[in-house]
Amino acid sequence: MVAPVSPRPPESPQDIPERKLCPPPVFSFIGRKDILDKLRVYFDSESASQRVFVLHGLGGAGKSQLAFKFIEESKSKRYTDQSNKSTRGLLTT
Repeated sequence: MVAPVSPRPPESPQDIPERKLCPPPVFSFIGRKDILDKLRVYFDSESASQRVFVLHGLGGAGKSQLAFKFIEESKSKRYTDQSNKSTRGLLTT
């Protein structure tokens, strides 16, 4: 059986959780230029549609550090949906 889902009520300022900034990558981050270049090309495209890039690999392979590095290098760009209250300002410092 399928039940209809009602839309969420509008968000009020007290419903929005406190925003936390991503930590910087480790000081010794090196390499991964090929993957960082792929991320830049993917997110810099002119498409207006929402985009998702999946980083996958074994634990300890550096996925989080790679994401932190990309976010640090992209602070001047807007890769989040600024019309959505839950994502607005996520890459700002």
